[in-house]
Amino acid sequence: MFVARLMSRLLLDTNILVYAKDASSIFHQVSITLLKSDNQFFITTKNLTEYYSVVTKGEKPLLTPAEALQDLNDFSSICTILFPTEASNQLLYQFIAKHLLKGLKIHDFEIAAIALSSGVNRIATINKKDFLKIDNLEIIAL
Repeated sequence: MFVARLMSRLLLDTNILVYAKDASSIFHQVSITLLKSDNQFFITTKNLTEYYSVVTKGEKPLLTPAEALQDLNDFSSICTILFPTEASNQLLYQFIAKHLLKGLKIHDFEIAAIALSSGVNRIATINKKDFLKIDNLEIIAL
């Protein structure tokens, strides 16, 4: 079970947002509990586009585009949204060179680069393995 430190600066991985919305997920309750905890939450613009993509895709999407857009707006009431900067881009390029990133892995490293360059070094996620290779990032696995 997740136990949060009080008022910790915490980046939310996209999967936390998705599972908090998806009541059929086994990770639903733990995601809801985290979002109700006393932390200072952050997300990146990359999380927002990933969220929208995941919840609106497929034949039977979790949400309509209008519902997903409302969620994007609602996230700003519980999270500080972090934007890419020149510093985050440079850190991302360092990650690419160091890890020889390929394919979809780039997204997780971009999220981490934006967070780290903004002074946020803790991330809550369901998929711990996605962030294991990233130095200076503390992973809170739910």
